[in-house]
Amino acid sequence: MKLSRRRGLQLEAFGSVLIVTVMLADRFLFSIQDGFILTCAVISAAALILGIRTVKRADEEAQQDQPL
Repeated sequence: MKLSRRRGLQLEAFGSVLIVTVMLADRFLFSIQDGFILTCAVISAAALILGIRTVKRADEEAQQDQPL
């Protein structure tokens, strides 16, 4: 599956917002079970990794497509 650069940036943003939201909610609003925090952290990490790789690949392809 090939993702666009824009989708990669969206995945990066989603991963960042997810983990920050969960951590802030746990800290200031209520206590969240550790299993839920760990699950969110794993999902966030996966989204960030996929997003970063997608953006990097899109940038490399765009650079190769440019004439010298």
